[in-house]
Amino acid sequence: MKLLGIDYGRRRIGLAITDQDGAGIRGLPTVDRNKTPDSIQVILSIIAREKPGALVVGLPLDFLDNETDMSKEVRVFADELKVKSGLEIHFVDESFLSVRAQELLRFRKKKERRDKGSVDRLSACLILEQFRESNQ
Repeated sequence: MKLLGIDYGRRRIGLAITDQDGAGIRGLPTVDRNKTPDSIQVILSIIAREKPGALVVGLPLDFLDNETDMSKEVRVFADELKVKSGLEIHFVDESFLSVRAQELLRFRKKKERRDKGSVDRLSACLILEQFRESNQ
């Protein structure tokens, strides 16, 4: 089943998609929330184009695995997506994934390392990878 990974942020939303069997993962264009006020509509159009079977959303937890204020914001966003898309939502702990993404990008060209959208896109890929590993 194809999955859409979402790294929710107040400024940007990173997106990634798996292939049909879930083995390959590729990043999609990052949604800049300042330039795109209706980010839900943009994601719904990506859902219509890519046709995933479910959504995997990164959930930020604190170091004791408790929910944070941001976790609540992510859940509200995910609930709205669930209602409008009709797709099942899975959550994975995204703690420290952005740090890991920045480490992985450290070996890329300087311009790519500074591109925050690249970090968010890679974080969405890592969210899908973590979901895949935890469900094998």
